[in-house]
Amino acid sequence: MNRFRHEVLYYAEGVDGFVAGTLPFVKRALAGQEPVLVAVGAERIAGLKEALGDEAERVRFADMRALGGNPARIIPVWREFLERHCADGGPAFGIGEPIWPGRSPAELVECQYHEALLNLAFDPGQAWRLLCPYDLDGLDDEVIEAARLSHPLIAGAAGSEPSAVYRCAHEPPIPLEDPLPAPCPPVEERTFAIDGLHALRRFVSAWASEELLDDERRERLILAVNELASNSIRHGGGRGRLLVWRESDTLLCEVRDVGHIADPLAGRRRPAVEEHGGRGLWLVNQLCDLVQVRTSPGGSVVRAHMRADERPA
Repeated sequence: MNRFRHEVLYYAEGVDGFVAGTLPFVKRALAGQEPVLVAVGAERIAGLKEALGDEAERVRFADMRALGGNPARIIPVWREFLERHCADGGPAFGIGEPIWPGRSPAELVECQYHEALLNLAFDPGQAWRLLCPYDLDGLDDEVIEAARLSHPLIAGAAGSEPSAVYRCAHEPPIPLEDPLPAPCPPVEERTFAIDGLHALRRFVSAWASEELLDDERRERLILAVNELASNSIRHGGGRGRLLVWRESDTLLCEVRDVGHIADPLAGRRRPAVEEHGGRGLWLVNQLCDLVQVRTSPGGSVVRAHMRADERPA
């Protein structure tokens, strides 16, 4: 293996099927002395640890439900894994399951976006292998088929084969220009410029309080909107529009401006200490439960989601 290998693995029968499908790959990587990171749900972690026995101590595990609620946070985790454990460019192995049953429609769209961006982020580059399991029993047929578009390889017990419908990451459809669903009324709207950020923060604070968002999450939402509005002022023509509304248990804040985001990986790279820019979208991704970015020559839209309940971010 002399390049990044991004593979989908289909499995059935829940945890048992997941373990049966992934265990041979993990054992093979460990036999080759490769660093291994498995980022999946807690039940699958427990099942794989039991099957590995003492060898589980050689594997790094991460609960994908915690780290990947917002899929934009996942690529930085893989980058950190590679930098820490194979900085010399040696091979490594990962298992990542960002799509699980129960994901919302908006989360599924962003997960599929993430899967396509993995190819852009790591190919060409360091030689490592990422296996992405997909649950045949729990996921809709459309989601199962979409995985073939974003994964160049399909893994199986007899080896891997190319996906006949894989779309190269350097071509569309990385959906930066795909429109987002229209906001659900009632929607409140404010315009802003450089002299209006304080008033904008007050407005978001008052609205979030009316929607009974707890203090800690309200402060995170205010900071996220302030970052997005500041980005609009710096890079989006000096002004912008904020729309806010609620959908079920989620508060949504959307910032629109006339700027264009050229980098599809914006907000998915941890800024270096010496960097002076690039922190706005990164910070928003750390603060919010989901962030959707769309951009075109006519302008950009960033939609931040914040749940009103107590599930972990």
